[in-house]
Amino acid sequence: MKLVILPEGADLDALSSAFGVLKLYPDAFLLKPKQLSKTASAVFKDFKHLFRLIEDPPAEVETLILVDNCGLEKLKKVPRYGKLIIYDHHEGCRCENCTLVVDNVGSATTLIVEELIKRNLEVSPLEATLLALGIYEDTGRFTHIGTTPRDLRATAWLLQRGADLNLINRYLEEKISQKELEVVQKLLKSVEYVTTPEGWRVAVATFRGETYLPDFQELVNRLKELTENTDGFFVIYEAGNKTYLFGRATNPSFDTAKILAKLGGGGHSYASSLKVEGIPAERVKKRLIEILEGKLPNLFLENFISRPPLVVYEDETLEEALKKLTDFGFAGAPVVDKEEKPLGVIYKKDLLRAIKHLRTTEVKVSEVYNPDVRILSLKDTIWDAEKILSRFGQKLIPVVNEEGKIEGVLTRLDIFRNIIAETPSEEKPLKVQLPPNIEDFAKKVGQIAQKLGLKAYLVGGVVRDMLLGKPVWDLDITVEGGSAVDLAKEVAKLYGVKVHPFEEFKTAHLKVGELKVEFATARREKYERSGAYPEVQPASLKEDLFRRDFTINAMAVALNPDSFGQLIDYVGGLEDLKNGIIRVLHSLSFVEDPIRILRALRFAGRFGFKLSKGTKTLLRQAVSLGVLKNAPRSRIANELRLAFREENFLEILKLYKEYRVLEQILPSEFQWSMVHPERLKKLKKLLSEFKDEVKYPGWVLFASLLLELKKETALSVLSELSAPSKVRESYLQAKGEGGKILKTLLGAKKPSELLKGLKNYHPESLLMIASRGGEKAINLARFYLRELKPFKVKVRVDKFKKMGLKGKELGLAIEREKEKLIDEHFGERFKQLV
Repeated sequence: MKLVILPEGADLDALSSAFGVLKLYPDAFLLKPKQLSKTASAVFKDFKHLFRLIEDPPAEVETLILVDNCGLEKLKKVPRYGKLIIYDHHEGCRCENCTLVVDNVGSATTLIVEELIKRNLEVSPLEATLLALGIYEDTGRFTHIGTTPRDLRATAWLLQRGADLNLINRYLEEKISQKELEVVQKLLKSVEYVTTPEGWRVAVATFRGETYLPDFQELVNRLKELTENTDGFFVIYEAGNKTYLFGRATNPSFDTAKILAKLGGGGHSYASSLKVEGIPAERVKKRLIEILEGKLPNLFLENFISRPPLVVYEDETLEEALKKLTDFGFAGAPVVDKEEKPLGVIYKKDLLRAIKHLRTTEVKVSEVYNPDVRILSLKDTIWDAEKILSRFGQKLIPVVNEEGKIEGVLTRLDIFRNIIAETPSEEKPLKVQLPPNIEDFAKKVGQIAQKLGLKAYLVGGVVRDMLLGKPVWDLDITVEGGSAVDLAKEVAKLYGVKVHPFEEFKTAHLKVGELKVEFATARREKYERSGAYPEVQPASLKEDLFRRDFTINAMAVALNPDSFGQLIDYVGGLEDLKNGIIRVLHSLSFVEDPIRILRALRFAGRFGFKLSKGTKTLLRQAVSLGVLKNAPRSRIANELRLAFREENFLEILKLYKEYRVLEQILPSEFQWSMVHPERLKKLKKLLSEFKDEVKYPGWVLFASLLLELKKETALSVLSELSAPSKVRESYLQAKGEGGKILKTLLGAKKPSELLKGLKNYHPESLLMIASRGGEKAINLARFYLRELKPFKVKVRVDKFKKMGLKGKELGLAIEREKEKLIDEHFGERFKQLV
């Protein structure tokens, strides 16, 4: 048995085509349609006797035939079938394991009539009229852009066989009911006009109804008002839980199907359509306008997924899978075979439950994963994913490429973010105005990234500082979709500068003018133990941002031309920045990386921010666990050095004291009573004044903290933290000879004595001690470093030689002369200081 099935709301072309198929196949039947368009319904009522009908679909048929329809998804109930035949005139119709009769003509009925002609099958005048009705309606009486000479030839053949034009005119007479008139009025009131980047002028109209009007498509075809001064128009119709989108071209060169294909729809260039479930009209309209304006490439999942994905292999043990998910902080992941083809998903909670009940960790993942998952492809849309989430509650959706291999995953967060993005709002997506000193460079980076098929983003501290209005010179650029090294090399080539690549880490850095730029490939991290350096894997931008320390440092700004300047904020970083809050992204943040304890307090002190309540609790817990003792000492040293260089370092020191962090870093004999903030403040000011003479100001401040400790203990700390040798020497001078230095500063009777007493000490040692000796000592230290030390004394040696002085006597005479000249030159100035 052969069976023809029409979709719900089928039009006259579909009905006429169905009749033609019954002529082609004498053993075929039409499943009685339950709902047709208004015109098709009227024709079916009068021509019903010509159809071979069955009321209910059988469980199985030999051949299933579709007309004016390229997919089974439009059919409510489909019997099992052995063969599938499709007659359709929609461009892009594809089907595996079926017979396609598809061509670009104005009506599907034309294809059927051509087949009748080829087979020399005759039709009666009434049958010719029924077939002609389909062609006349779908071509708009041969006025639609998609009409072809073949439609006219097919109609001519039908007219030769007695097709009744009077009858055709009676059915196709354009009558409009009061209800339809109200719909038209609402549509016309809703019209918005969009001009595309190519210059097309397009009208977009929207209508919401409680139920679907079967004749809505016919109504769309009669909307003459939308065709005036436009190249095409789109009508969005929301009815119940479904939203329909119809596209019509009024300019032969404007392709509506190309537009709707980006949303998952299709059809002819001149007439196309799309139907979605659960997506309101306003969301469809927002995305349609974004595509028309060139702001959105399409809704395909390739633009929304996180990739590369973290995967679990089916032959991994439960223990290995649990460790992988735990290390990278994932709740679940796709399960794949050796060829990277997804088999299902596995969640951490399921692994824990399996281990508990099976009492072993050696069982393979293949024995416990959930295979009952829906898998999508890159060419499915984000709306398809939303349907899976809403219908089946599937939180993690694997997405495959053309080869069926895992390409990425889609999470609930991805879907929710899209819903928010599509929901009309008075607030526009926040665009960040880049500072003039980096804007041109950032645009060029984005343009190069686009050409390479990559996405580039400014990330982290540079975004935070831009939003705070602070100057930026150090740029961190994260690259998604490939290697950051490739992008860095092209940027270096453009600017003619040297690039320093690190292929194993997929990072690179370079300098362009005053800008220091680091390129890094988006990555995910795992920590083998608390305080260890992280292991990294390539990942998506979202994962890269989620691995960061605080919300205010987890924002990005897009650099590619199509989204340049757009702020990406998954974690509420902007709100925390506005409210002055330091907040970690997850509960184990300080345990995994204890250096974040010091960073949190440094940022809080620098910006005058507060720790969020939860962050404060987590930080105290981490300190009480002693995690800072596990951190690499070199990283601790670097963080302390940065902290002491901060302008508000005293505020940071107060926070160190409040949270008792130095007790975790320094030996047990350290007491806060040893710390004198005012001395440190004076020392910091002096170090700033003499920045040309002092090489390691941060280290010097830290070394001054250790002066109250035993020498051996302090040296051990400095050595353990890899302090520079000059810092250790300065500490030894200040510790061992601090009294002598201070005595010289305060006890020198003349400038030459001051010079002689201090000349063998490093400036760092001198400033450490001076900051402890009051204003007189500080002023004399300044006087020594600024005036005395750089002063060059010119002595006439020949005068002493004429006096017959030689050797040691000559040297002593010259030295006395120098002292005399120094005292004469600086005498008055020195008296003012003492």
